Amino acid sequence: MDPTPSPSDHADVRVLPPVLYLGSLFLGVALHWIVPLGFASGGHLRALVGIVLVLAGFALGGWAFVFHRRTQQDPDPRKPSPELIGGGPYRYTRNPMYVGMALIQAGVGIALGNAWILLLLPPTMWINQRYVIEREEAYLERRFGPPYAAYRAAVRRWL
Repeated sequence: MDPTPSPSDHADVRVLPPVLYLGSLFLGVALHWIVPLGFASGGHLRALVGIVLVLAGFALGGWAFVFHRRTQQDPDPRKPSPELIGGGPYRYTRNPMYVGMALIQAGVGIALGNAWILLLLPPTMWINQRYVIEREEAYLERRFGPPYAAYRAAVRRWL
């Protein structure tokens, strides 16, 4: 294993997850504007639950982002990974940033009472898994071999 990967040594990711989740949020808002599909029950409690989920998503994603920077790695999946990260939030999930984005989308949908945003979350997560996570995992398996396989066996993909 080469300790300093070349710039061309990276996951073949073509969809940036923040753009994917943000696009899903905007699509949910647009669909709600065209065909309202919401839920009004819960009021303040619903908003509180939504806000807590959004804050939890930002906290988890932020923790992972800071952990990447502390290990001097770029969180952009299109960049090479010089070392395997298994600490911080990566002890609990292999994809803390993506879990954070999903929590943010769910929280926004709940807080706004917008069912479209919630209905778009599973397909968004599927697209992310299929076109981002699976490509990242294939790259990490090639790059790190048995240490990544052991990490993958020990830590869940999502939660």
